Amino acid sequence: MPARFAERQRVSKGVGRWLKPLAAFEAVIIILVMSLVLSQESPSSPWEWVGLIGLAVLAGGVLPAILWTMQLRVRVDDRLYSVRLWPWPFKSQVRRREIREVYAREVDPMRDYGGWGLKGKRGDLLYSLGGKRAVTVEYRRKGQTRKLTVTTERADELLAVLTS
Repeated sequence: MPARFAERQRVSKGVGRWLKPLAAFEAVIIILVMSLVLSQESPSSPWEWVGLIGLAVLAGGVLPAILWTMQLRVRVDDRLYSVRLWPWPFKSQVRRREIREVYAREVDPMRDYGGWGLKGKRGDLLYSLGGKRAVTVEYRRKGQTRKLTVTTERADELLAVLTS
């Protein structure tokens, strides 16, 4: 089914300015830990080296790379509203017929939800890679009202598609 709205967001500049220093800090910590380990007696097993090097690669390279390449994928078609935080397996889907109310609003992801990414509590989720402008969808599922909020620079366009 063709999309009536599709968007791929990347990490905003506001969030991104924290990722570079974080990656640099992690690199320094890893170098210090490796120096400490190498200055001690050598590991008794080759598997200890593999574990140590694997941990260094994971913490120093893979995690910052994943955070840097994260995308928020938003899609609306005639039947479904879906939001996915890529590359993580987090995904929310709402059938359009379940939607009861849609509205745009300003949010502060850090203050209102405790950070960026996928945040919230049962029944009230936020997907955000930065920004303050958001669209909230209230829908009913299993007899309960739930909220799904997505920050987007295209809030007016998303709102128009969801209310049509």
